[in-house]
Amino acid sequence: MKRVAVTILLSGLLAVTACGQTRQAVGEDEVRTVDSGRGRSIEIPAEPRRIVDLSGSTEELLVLGVNPAASANADYGDPKQFSPTIKERLSADTVNLGWYGMPIDLEVVASVKPDLILLGKLFNEELYEQLSKIAPTVQVPHPYYEWRERLVFLAGLFGEEDKERKWLAEYDQKAEEWKSKLQPAVRDETFAVIETYPGNIVIYSLSGVAEIVYRDMGLKPAEGIPEPEPWGGLETSLEALTSVDPDHLIFLENSENKMEDSPVWSSISAVKKGNVYKITNVDNYNYAFTALGRMELLDRIGTLIMDKQS
Repeated sequence: MKRVAVTILLSGLLAVTACGQTRQAVGEDEVRTVDSGRGRSIEIPAEPRRIVDLSGSTEELLVLGVNPAASANADYGDPKQFSPTIKERLSADTVNLGWYGMPIDLEVVASVKPDLILLGKLFNEELYEQLSKIAPTVQVPHPYYEWRERLVFLAGLFGEEDKERKWLAEYDQKAEEWKSKLQPAVRDETFAVIETYPGNIVIYSLSGVAEIVYRDMGLKPAEGIPEPEPWGGLETSLEALTSVDPDHLIFLENSENKMEDSPVWSSISAVKKGNVYKITNVDNYNYAFTALGRMELLDRIGTLIMDKQS
């Protein structure tokens, strides 16, 4: 990070409207004061050029026209690669920092020579002070499952509210179009969204694919879906699925799981009716909690359901 002179050129002091930030010229560099996300104000470059995104928000940054120098939005199934939603959109020299939910290598972050670091919630929060010694660090105050709130926050941080509003309007329009197609096809039939693991399942009800199905597409959740944890789902046993018994099942499949071998599986109404729509659990994490991925999932899930009903 380029060091700036201590002398503040008062004549360069400018007010900005976004998020109550202030902007001033310091030496040769223009900086602005923002909320760090940790209860104090910090100075960041007015126009940062080398952003390191550790927050899982690279898709939201790209929506806003911000291309980071390094990203931790790696492919959940192969962290050596970027997520499939972004790998064609990033610059060829963008540094891969792995998956944002795993420990971050501070030496690699420093080697990027960032002028701004974005840290997320839940993961690597204990590294904030160390990261702040490398470059000004803003903690995005929304975890991975609050994609819409992250987009709005980042739009305010970078002054790109128009792009945010335009993109959200396009997303909501696509969701409404799928709602209009799907509801006459499935009528009042019920849905459940489950993710499988070798020894148990997760039943989603608020976030990710479940948010797409219930909130965006307006499809009816099955009775008996348990109250979720704050992240939007509940880890439980396969046997718990019998009390949910949906007409349609969005199945986030783990390759290690053998659901088809279970008598519980074969007893579920959705399985008997052939209304099971499979997405891998890797795709769940790559697509369901971020802006660009969700736009793609709207089409994928909608098409899977409509193809079964035709």
